[in-house]
Amino acid sequence: MKLIPFYRKQGKNIDQYTLFLDKRTKHVYKVYNRDENNILYWVAFVLVLAIFRAVSSIHLPVYHPIAVVAYIMIGLIISIILGILKVYYQDLKEVYLTEPELMEYIKRGKNSLKIEVWFTGIMFIFFILTILLFMMNYWIVWYLVNITIGFLLTILISGLPPERFRLSKKSFVDEG
Repeated sequence: MKLIPFYRKQGKNIDQYTLFLDKRTKHVYKVYNRDENNILYWVAFVLVLAIFRAVSSIHLPVYHPIAVVAYIMIGLIISIILGILKVYYQDLKEVYLTEPELMEYIKRGKNSLKIEVWFTGIMFIFFILTILLFMMNYWIVWYLVNITIGFLLTILISGLPPERFRLSKKSFVDEG
């Protein structure tokens, strides 16, 4: 089943969800976004600050350019694996939309698509910047920040499949 995210409803104090279109069957599915506990984020934030403070004076020993490439590749692999595990959606519920309703949601989703593309581009620039900063002084903090940004970038990119762009141009719906 190839699911294409095409609309997200987000905000405070509302039911947050994402609508997906199955490319093969043309069925629409709704997934309610998890309402994450804010305390968990604060605990994670404090732990990250503590880790950064503990390792702030550590520079990774790099004696060969291949070692730099190896560090970056390992960080990239960790980022991608964590990002892919994070975006796995569960509890798909099929919803039945008429063609005009579907087109309205696709039109609304087009606006959020532009914002997501810009945000992904900015995150990619930060990702490259942290790689360059790590390569300049081999500071482990830049390495950890790069892994974190890579994780977030993987989540963002997984929400931007090429089919989503085709869908927003309406050509995908007309093909079926």
